[in-house]
Amino acid sequence: MSEPLLRVVNLEKKFPIQRGLLKRTVGQIHAVDGISFEIAEGETLGLVGESGCGKSTTARLILRLLDPTNGEIYFNGKEIHTLSREEIRKERKNMQIVFQDPYASLNPRMTVRQIVAEPLIVHGLAKDDSDPAVDEMIELCGLSREFGNRYPHEFSGGQRQRVGIARALVTRPKLVVLDEPVSALDVSVQAQILNLLDDLRAQFGFSYLFVAHDLSVVSHISSRVAVMYLGKIVEIGTREEIFENPKHPYTKALISAVPLANPKQERVRKASRIVLTGDVPSPANPPSGCRFRTRCWKAQDVCSTSEPQLLTIGKSQVACHFPEK
Repeated sequence: MSEPLLRVVNLEKKFPIQRGLLKRTVGQIHAVDGISFEIAEGETLGLVGESGCGKSTTARLILRLLDPTNGEIYFNGKEIHTLSREEIRKERKNMQIVFQDPYASLNPRMTVRQIVAEPLIVHGLAKDDSDPAVDEMIELCGLSREFGNRYPHEFSGGQRQRVGIARALVTRPKLVVLDEPVSALDVSVQAQILNLLDDLRAQFGFSYLFVAHDLSVVSHISSRVAVMYLGKIVEIGTREEIFENPKHPYTKALISAVPLANPKQERVRKASRIVLTGDVPSPANPPSGCRFRTRCWKAQDVCSTSEPQLLTIGKSQVACHFPEK
């Protein structure tokens, strides 16, 4: 078996809680707490969970936009977690990101052509924005090359996101991190952007880490899915296994909240929908044992004293003392 393009081992990120004039550390926020996963070449891994579970922090740790507290990150045969800032800068042509807000992530003073050309110039792959690769990528992302002289404010949200995608892919990276790239767009535009990303992945062999909170979006584009809750991965498996045979109670609750297109099926399913009660615990003071136990309808005494480990059950890995069969 070939080595995965990306391998994350026991990754952790803790943010200090500081108070007072002297900024004394009084606690820590456990944003990401010991997660491990892999992404193969040409694969899309969907990372899903509620807001605040650590998805976006994980994405930024992989790109070394944040430094990990502990853990190891291996990308393209290199130990990313040990590289210096200058070494990381050189490696970033193979690791790019598409942000959630297409307007805030684009420089309003630069034209589309300048925005797309910037990564090529930074990495010494082009001298200026007249390089043919710029117009080629603009067109591959569904825009006319005549749009190259326009500014971001002249476009719709979906068009601006296409510009952001063109900027991320123009260096032909091996890994693209997509941090909720369609959550700010209309539903009809979401489908267009997802189809574009899927077509580009098939054409160029990109690998994606697709961060999202919407499982219906993840099911459209991901080949494997990892479900996060409060800094931990609670289930990971193939798309088919996760959606057709979920084993963790949290995964079942997320899937039951996804609306169905068929109104009759939706009305029937409402009777069995799983509604989670209570609030998500604070990452500064997570529950003992299983972190999901305070909202889980299957929790027993062992769940409060023993933290479940990711174990292989069928075609998935599940961290639960009482997984579904």
